Amino acid sequence: MSALPGARPGPSQPSVDPDGAGPSNQVDAGDSAMAETEPETSDRNSGVTSTKSLVGSVLDYPIENSRRYCGSGPDSYYMPNDEIEQTRLNIVHQVYLLLLHGQLTRAPLASEPQRILDVGTGTGEWAIAMAETYPDADVTGTDLSAIQPDAVPSNVFFEIDDAEEEWTFGQSFDLVHLRNLSGAFQSWPAIYGECFRHLRPGGFLEVIDFDHAETSRLVPDSYLAIYVAAIREAAERSGRRWGIAHLKRGMIEEAGFVDVQRTVMNIPIGTGSADPSQKTLGKLWLICTLEVLEAASLRLLTRELGWTAHDVRDLCREVREELAKERTELFTPV
Repeated sequence: MSALPGARPGPSQPSVDPDGAGPSNQVDAGDSAMAETEPETSDRNSGVTSTKSLVGSVLDYPIENSRRYCGSGPDSYYMPNDEIEQTRLNIVHQVYLLLLHGQLTRAPLASEPQRILDVGTGTGEWAIAMAETYPDADVTGTDLSAIQPDAVPSNVFFEIDDAEEEWTFGQSFDLVHLRNLSGAFQSWPAIYGECFRHLRPGGFLEVIDFDHAETSRLVPDSYLAIYVAAIREAAERSGRRWGIAHLKRGMIEEAGFVDVQRTVMNIPIGTGSADPSQKTLGKLWLICTLEVLEAASLRLLTRELGWTAHDVRDLCREVREELAKERTELFTPV
């Protein structure tokens, strides 16, 4: 499912006006947002910059069950960062472009935004595209993994950063963007609080997410249903819930945002649609769905539920075969 909150500032209150594809929330920060301070210094000619050194443990990525991850501790992020996952992330970016008819965001930004933040930027595709669209804006992308390209526009900066730690940006933003981060954080209220504090008055927060449990025609005894239930239980045990509860209006408003808006859009799974554009969208999303099965479950189920890697991959294979045999039109609300 998707939720998009949007807001207009009230007196001494930030506002939210999210609009996006898939489950997304957009927030417009109002008068009570933190005052702007001196911006961080960075070398605009360096292409990629970081607030942390890209040496030592930051780039010491462990291999588990033939997949590479950004950390090895008990609380380390559950999604891999290897080339297979990077390819999937790039395809996901194309899916959202098709879903939004070429738009990168549905936030009603000013014609010349100054600063944009992409939390959990992944391969940086969205941040790079925003930097190209708004060449006079400084676009910052943060992530736990240094998997972004070196050749980027001079106005985009990548930082290795943990969003669950205190944010130390020396400037406020016109837009804070988060996409597909279900299960990434222990406390979404804390994340929303940081977003609120780092948005300028009148700025926007856009959050986009989905939950495979919301996939149409999810049969209770199907392999997909078994997969979703296992992921939910493992994520719950890890302390980072999986799903889209963080898109609820009340949670966003509690952070101080107002005028929260929610938008739900459906992404088809597969090529069953007669519409050529929907068929292309469905084909790409099917690829993403099949590839994310192992990526999202392998570390969670082995670490939290004690499954073997063989058992996880066997379940993923059953789900893939089940989806391949599906003859009715499926879609994921986002």
